[in-house]
Amino acid sequence: MIKKILVSILFLLAVAANAQFRWNDVSFYFQGGIYNSSILNPNYYTEEIDLRIPTVRGSGGVGLLYNFNDRYGLSFGGDYERKGQQFEEFRRGNTVRRDYTLDYITGNVMFRYFGKAFNVGVGGYYSYKINEVLHFRNDVQHGTIRFENDDYFYNDDVGVILELGWMFDLDYRTKANFSLFGSYGMLELNRSRHQYIITGDTYTAARNLVVGFKATIFIITQPY
Repeated sequence: MIKKILVSILFLLAVAANAQFRWNDVSFYFQGGIYNSSILNPNYYTEEIDLRIPTVRGSGGVGLLYNFNDRYGLSFGGDYERKGQQFEEFRRGNTVRRDYTLDYITGNVMFRYFGKAFNVGVGGYYSYKINEVLHFRNDVQHGTIRFENDDYFYNDDVGVILELGWMFDLDYRTKANFSLFGSYGMLELNRSRHQYIITGDTYTAARNLVVGFKATIFIITQPY
């Protein structure tokens, strides 16, 4: 009896491994990303910036994909994202580093096209800032000062997303997708501008810019 059960299980596993993946109407997915996060035109309050430091951040989330057919779909996702950037200023032989960390809860909607291997996604996002931290360090103090929720930045951000991915089957109900993606914020981030109010200089809005890689696992809800 046990032998028959084991043979049946092995047979079903072999069939599943060789079965071709087919999109269903609704699929569930989870994803994670790693990327370089930048703040364009930061212009923070009164301090000057001498050097921008490449800043690696990450994200993770879940979502649903609705497929109109095997080629076109619409996805709705939610992510926890960490953005921000590190900067340095040189003052009379002293290096001052500021690490601005911005944490967001983000919702996104994307239109997706699926080819045989490659896929393209275009869409938009809305983000709400849930945490803001400034790590301040200089050569004299040899320590890090943590400022939480100082509100240098506005809470809301809205932007566009572009994604180019390569997808392959894991089994008859699961696909893996590895993609290069970028997002650009359309709303002003910088809340503090009094240096520019005092001097009358031309002000340029600060915006989020992200470029990096993302891994996504799609699981169909009702396999054929």
